[in-house]
Amino acid sequence: MSVESPNRFTTTTGRIGSRWVVETTTGPVKGHAANGAVAFRGIPYAEQPVDDLRFRRATARQPWHGVLVADRPGDYCAQWRNPKTGWIGSEHCLWLNVVVPRQSETHSTHGTDADRIIDPEARRPVVIYLHGGGNVHGSAGEPLLSGEYFANATDCVYVAVNYRVGILGQLALGNADSLDADRFDSNTGLSDIMTAIEWVHANAAAFGGDPDRITVMGESSGGAMVTALTAAPRIHGLVAGFIGQSPAAAMVHTPDLAGMLADHALEILHGSDDGRRPRPEGTGTDLLDATPQGLAWLTEQLNAWSWGRAGIAGGFAPVLDDLLPRHPLEPGAQFDVPLLLGTNLDEYVLMRWSYPRRKVFEQQARDFAESLDPQYGPGVLTGLYNSGRGRGDAGRFLGDALFTAPSIRMASQHPSSRAWLYRLDMSTPSLDISGIGATHALDLPILFGRYDSGRGPGALLLGGRDRMRATTAAMQPRWRRFIHEADPGWEPYADGYVTQIFDGGERSVPDPDPALREAWAPVSLTGMPA
Repeated sequence: MSVESPNRFTTTTGRIGSRWVVETTTGPVKGHAANGAVAFRGIPYAEQPVDDLRFRRATARQPWHGVLVADRPGDYCAQWRNPKTGWIGSEHCLWLNVVVPRQSETHSTHGTDADRIIDPEARRPVVIYLHGGGNVHGSAGEPLLSGEYFANATDCVYVAVNYRVGILGQLALGNADSLDADRFDSNTGLSDIMTAIEWVHANAAAFGGDPDRITVMGESSGGAMVTALTAAPRIHGLVAGFIGQSPAAAMVHTPDLAGMLADHALEILHGSDDGRRPRPEGTGTDLLDATPQGLAWLTEQLNAWSWGRAGIAGGFAPVLDDLLPRHPLEPGAQFDVPLLLGTNLDEYVLMRWSYPRRKVFEQQARDFAESLDPQYGPGVLTGLYNSGRGRGDAGRFLGDALFTAPSIRMASQHPSSRAWLYRLDMSTPSLDISGIGATHALDLPILFGRYDSGRGPGALLLGGRDRMRATTAAMQPRWRRFIHEADPGWEPYADGYVTQIFDGGERSVPDPDPALREAWAPVSLTGMPA
């Protein structure tokens, strides 16, 4: 059994007594006050995947002794942070944060063990949140995702889950020709999330939550994990609703693609450096002995190589196997669970600044269109996006391919038409001047009420706070209604392709972009005919 830092455990409930302690199936946890809520941060939900558990699917956490002082998030999964910070994190990364709206002190009887700082009888709905980051970066510990403002605004128990990314969690290494498939499990990262969902279902009531009203929500690659879960039999019956924000729903590997990527990862590991970033000391040439930082380095190398070679699925993603037997975009693969999906108007226009040369970016768009669907992809690029001849055109094509088209496909294929689509159009003066508009991940500071994090500070550099607040005031009640009632309160997408537009307010628009919808309709997003 893996062991957390011993200084996080105490044999007593501590100075403030048992009012702050919640009993879970794996042991008692002690929370703390956090901006009108009670937070329990860094709770391990599975055995830490180290030593013999490296590259294995998650296993349920054995109970601990003493009270876990849940006062801080756990480690990031080993990854590259930025040039200033460098490599961060470890493999001790299977943990979650629970945030609960704090009950009024007027309903408490001070000084008794029966008194609780949260209301165990509240039966609030539960939201499990999955962070983004391309399945390579990110963490549930990001300040943007702290959750206390969202929990209070939507009156939910908020749970942010940390899970394995990169080589450690998002690549089926057992599909490599030279590796033992019995030693390298597939879908380790997806198994982390499933194990976390099972832990939350078992413990929701202890935090005043309703285990029969669990919504799984995520953005970008976290949204892709959400859409994958809509086709995952293991969690069927545990989840009452799904929310995918800018979900890269086509981010799923076939076994052959996973094998090709795993084979190349081994070539990189056994080869010489390409000069992009130095190989960390101790990386070695053995996946089982390499340091976590060495595996994060390998993740970065493979991620760079896979662009344009792995198509719409990307370098790191869940793979089709026993946990995920069907692609979520395949007709009939989704379970009949309410689904809220949406994208931002200018998802990847910001990628216009990713390349120093315009022609390089244009060629990347053309290559991507060909790999996406040789029959229909190039025609969509030519007809709807000016052949990608401008940076903005190329960026818009990539954003629609990765996020918008898959979202439309999923909403239109829902088995009982209980799917709702939205679009965020809001921008600010600084985003307009930079030419990136309602860009990818702008929805997060708006929805979470954290204008100080993520895209928030840059978006508000030249003003626009009132418009952002008005958009928050429109979006949060819709999310709250979906979380509580499994219906956001506008017409389902099946009823005339209705899309809710958020832009300093909100409005329902039937079929807001028919040209886009019709152009993408025949395009294969799964490697199979549409």
